[in-house]
Amino acid sequence: MHADVSNLEELKRAISNGAEGIGVLRTEFLYGSSDSHSEEYHFQNYREAIKLADNRPITIRTYCGGAGDPLMGQWGIRHSMANEEQFITQIRAILRASAYAHGNNVNIVLPGIADIEEFKWAKDKITTVKNQLKDENQEISGYVPLGIMIEIPAVVLSLEMFTHEVNFYLVDSDKLLQYIMAIDTRAPAAPTLNDPMHPAMLRTLKRIVECKPGQKLNISICGRLAEIECAIPLFIGLAIRSIAIDPSLIAKLFNYMNGIDKESSVRIAAKALALSNSDRIKNYVHAAIDKLR
Repeated sequence: MHADVSNLEELKRAISNGAEGIGVLRTEFLYGSSDSHSEEYHFQNYREAIKLADNRPITIRTYCGGAGDPLMGQWGIRHSMANEEQFITQIRAILRASAYAHGNNVNIVLPGIADIEEFKWAKDKITTVKNQLKDENQEISGYVPLGIMIEIPAVVLSLEMFTHEVNFYLVDSDKLLQYIMAIDTRAPAAPTLNDPMHPAMLRTLKRIVECKPGQKLNISICGRLAEIECAIPLFIGLAIRSIAIDPSLIAKLFNYMNGIDKESSVRIAAKALALSNSDRIKNYVHAAIDKLR
């Protein structure tokens, strides 16, 4: 049970509420300051975040920028590729701060990936930065896992290309649902289309999990789907590693998990994914969980 946070105050609240880790620290809060181009400013904030996490895993998302653009222009990795100096500054700061973590608890996740070449570009830049920091005698963690956000359906369709390159995956259920269902964020959508429990969304998750037969991928989920109680047995049944949720919901979802075992969850997930609409799925899961209690 990890937290989804957008600043250090939310991170503090998440830890006090019992979060087992920080599933995603969104870094856009650092870019409203006049110091946003300063490596030292970023370093100090990431170091503070790592200290606040207190030996818990923390995943830092690189700057997303422009995600609200209805034309889906330069956001996520596309923004980073167009603003390489900004990306390098952020990566240098994260890697320097990683030296203050216990073990390999600092992860970097890249948003907006649609193509394996985008990931390789970022990985190459990060490798170069690591070598530069070592040449400067800067301390960094010996291992900083690198993952991607799964937001764009193209990644799901070509996930096999990523499995030998990527250390972990964080599914942003909100963006992925938006792009799967062709929902325009500027206009209200039919409730059935905008429901995170839509069969298309759940079957997409199943496809992600089963991308590499015989190999368990390190997959986590954030967004509205991660915060729905009756989705928890589906996550357990599908072998989703963790969820990243609003800090205020941690205790509530911990309580809901009590008494839900792996064997029952596998059975519930299999039946739920065969149903044809989100209402039937939710009603079935609620009834199945009630029988377990």
